[in-house]
This record gives sequence, structure tokens and C-alpha cells, in this order.
Amino acid sequence: MLQIKNIGKNYNSLKALKSVSLNLPNSGIFALLGVNGAGKTTLISILCGIVKADSGEIFYNETPYFDALEKDHSLCSLTPQEFAFYPSLSVEENINFFSQINALDTKKRKEMIDFALNICALEEYMQKRTANLSGGLKRRLNLAIGLLNNPKILFLDEPTVGIDPKTREFILNSIKELAKERLIVYTSHYMHEVDFLADEIAVINDGEILTSFKNSRQSRVLTLELQEHNAANIKILNEFMPFTECGGCLQSGAANEESLSKLLEFTKKRNLIFKSISLSPLSVQTLFLNPSNDEAL
Repeated sequence: MLQIKNIGKNYNSLKALKSVSLNLPNSGIFALLGVNGAGKTTLISILCGIVKADSGEIFYNETPYFDALEKDHSLCSLTPQEFAFYPSLSVEENINFFSQINALDTKKRKEMIDFALNICALEEYMQKRTANLSGGLKRRLNLAIGLLNNPKILFLDEPTVGIDPKTREFILNSIKELAKERLIVYTSHYMHEVDFLADEIAVINDGEILTSFKNSRQSRVLTLELQEHNAANIKILNEFMPFTECGGCLQSGAANEESLSKLLEFTKKRNLIFKSISLSPLSVQTLFLNPSNDEAL
């Protein structure tokens, strides 16, 4: 487990991170969501050893994280949003160059190259100059370079920006496969990607974690419209589950078919009458825009 405890980081008077704490599993996909400037990049930069935190501690399987990182260079890797390769070189030249950074013996190095090329399906493009690749192939090369040390923790920062739908599907399925054997920390502004990929999600804003939750994909938003919308009836409903007023209706993110059935039994006994009732999917976008709904997950 990757344990992040009370991490703080200031840039002069700007508090980029304010006592951030998270527990991340050893495998699966952990999505870190937030608007630009929320603190995502600063936190990832700290975890990759690029930036030093001002306060707090980080542990990996109960070992001080940076001690583990110093001893094991395959512990983590970062695939940044920007293309991190040389456009004047071929795919093969870039792969060979970056694979040498890991100081592996010849046999192990070849294994890692074959692994990265196979995951990203780049074998047939080895002789192409990277400046001439399509945007999708550049994204695949960016990912392949991040895999050359077969990391236990892979940080992916907006890995599907600016690519066609077919390549996006390929990359997302590749990420799903990779997450079976490692932890992937994933940032994206595409909520449908996060909904598809993420096992756990945290929302960060202004340097603070607003909420973190498991992505069950089973919860629903329950929307009710009361025949008599008044404080007394709303209080009765809130005895059963928490509701939020929304445009003359009441909503709860803590719902499914079973809880709806029990709610109807509860309200029937109390003579509450509804104009309308609906259950709709609870998306990651809903939670990102309204973190108070995280109790549903």
C-alpha cells in the first residue's frame, strides 16, 4: 500500500498542497481528479521524486517511500501529458535510448523493451521518425517509454489528450490490462474515461482532498418530487436517507433498486405522496461536480 500522510507543499506564499492524506492499493487504477491548479501535478511530482514536500510522510508497504525508491528504480514511472521523447529520432532509437537509463543487463533490457512494445503495439513502427507519427502513435510511444522499467506504480497524466477514438479505446484497454499487476495513478479531465477505468477516485481542489471513494458503478441518483413539498415531509424523508434539494426536487446519491423499494414502504406508512420518482446512473462527473454525493460509494 502507498500511504500518503499529511503532505504539504508551498511555493512561496502559494499553498499548493495542504496536509494531503491518501491510502492507495498495490494494484488497480486510482484516479486523481481536479481542475487545473488543484494540486494534482504537485502531488505526482512529489511522488516521482521531482519535487520535495515541505511536510508529511510517505510509505510504501510500511517502508519509507523514498528509501524504497532509491533502492528500487522500478518502483515508479511517470508518463507525462507532454511528449517525453526526441522527435528527431526514430521509435527504435528513442526506445533504445530511454531503456539504457534503467541500467539493466542486456537480457533484462530486451525483456522490458519487448514488454513495452507489445503492450503499446509499436513493433511495426520502429523505423519511423517520431516527428512524423500520428498523435495516437505518439501517445503510445509516450506510454511505452514509461513502461521500460516495468514500474510497480505508474503515473499517467492525461495520457489520451488529443487522440482519435480508436486509439483512445486501445490505450484505455491497455491501461486496464496493466493495472492487473501494478498501481496506476491516473489523471484526466475525461469523466467517461475515469468512470470506465478507475477502481478508486479522489477529488482534489485548492491543495486539499475533498473526497475519496470506491467507484462501485452500481449506485444511482434517486430524484423525488413530493406532492406536498414542505419542511415536515422533507424531514421525514431524511430520516430514511439524506436528500439534497435541487430545483424543487429532492435527490440522493445513496440509492439503488433495493433502497428505493424500502423507501416506498417507509413513505407509504407515513402517507407521503410523490408526483414523480426516478433512478438514474450516478456518474463520476456527478461526483466530481458535487463531491457531497460520495456517501453513495
